[in-house]
Amino acid sequence: MKAVILDVPPGMIEERRRRGIDRRDEIWEGVYHMVPPPTGAHQAIVDGLFILLSNYAAKHALGRLVTNLGVREAGTADRNYRVPEWIFLKAGREGLVRPESSYVDDGPDLVLEVRSPGDETDEKLPFYAKVGVKEVLAVDRDTRAVQVLRLVGGRFAPVSPNADGWIYSESLRAFFRTATREGAPALAVLLELDRAQHAV
Repeated sequence: MKAVILDVPPGMIEERRRRGIDRRDEIWEGVYHMVPPPTGAHQAIVDGLFILLSNYAAKHALGRLVTNLGVREAGTADRNYRVPEWIFLKAGREGLVRPESSYVDDGPDLVLEVRSPGDETDEKLPFYAKVGVKEVLAVDRDTRAVQVLRLVGGRFAPVSPNADGWIYSESLRAFFRTATREGAPALAVLLELDRAQHAV
């Protein structure tokens, strides 16, 4: 359920910070968006992909995956940012993550968004395009339907699957497609440089 509170009660945002439930909250051009905690199924996708792809990227010196950082529009302080599940920065761009900052001010090479019922993944895309995110990896929590959206001419366009149904991420050098594991939907990942397939 979405709701708009026109007059936020004093201390409400600070209380969320104190309780540690604001980790996913965002500010969209000065408007505070409160994001509920992820479900176990949602977090399993986030964690599974993070572990698999972080190890792969490190092994081949492709770059770095980083979690719990916001993607911010440069020059807006903390008034316009989004918080993807995690971000990927190619080798040579890791310096965009500064120890003193909670944000990346330049477009990451890729962000992960896990789609859940009622979420705002699609509404985030114009912002990600504006700040120069190169690719968005979007995975449906329930069906594991997957998209790689690539920035082309200032807008995101879905990458078409190849003849075998695999969708390629240039940033991660990996292929993705929906599969089935033990009768349930799964996300199949084919790591190009390892020539190895995994399921999340």
